[in-house]
Amino acid sequence: MQKTFHFLIVLLVLFSCRQSQKPIDKDRNVTFKILLSPSFDEKAEVILSKTDKEQKIRFLIMDRHIQNLPLDTFYLKTILLSKNQYTSFDSLIIQKTKMTQPRQWTGCCDGMPVSFTLIQDLDTSRLFFRSPDINKPDSSGYNITKATIDHLKGLYNDSVITDYLHDIESYMDQSKRHIQKGEHRAINRLREIEYSR
Repeated sequence: MQKTFHFLIVLLVLFSCRQSQKPIDKDRNVTFKILLSPSFDEKAEVILSKTDKEQKIRFLIMDRHIQNLPLDTFYLKTILLSKNQYTSFDSLIIQKTKMTQPRQWTGCCDGMPVSFTLIQDLDTSRLFFRSPDINKPDSSGYNITKATIDHLKGLYNDSVITDYLHDIESYMDQSKRHIQKGEHRAINRLREIEYSR
């Protein structure tokens, strides 16, 4: 009886040790935040989140900031991502933002500051570009931001978000300034409604 009891204890200990050796999914919880801060247009916050249950991305465009008034939602759209969509975004965008960067001046300026923040479980990394531009010698800021914009256009089948991203591109490439003036753009119609109150 005593041998059987010792055998069961040893078996339970071995079984419990084996349970604690489950592989840990290092990137189980991910939050990736993109802030687009154009000087003369609405600011936007894009948040991609991944948990054990789902991957989703939220695109929030905020009202133009007017002194003495709090920021408000101009436009908001959230979509669920498939595993393939998330994997593609991760490899094409998130992984490229994991770079070391010299300290950047973050003061006020015309243009379009862009920041990327990645939170993976307990690790946080940040990347900031003061004003990515196709004609500036620092092409990494332009390349990462342009790839992000292109990828977001592909994920969202939404005319307001696509128009907004075209506006953002015009800050990085002067040859695209004419795009903002289109009369039949969904974002311009929404601006007329929103700001005429």
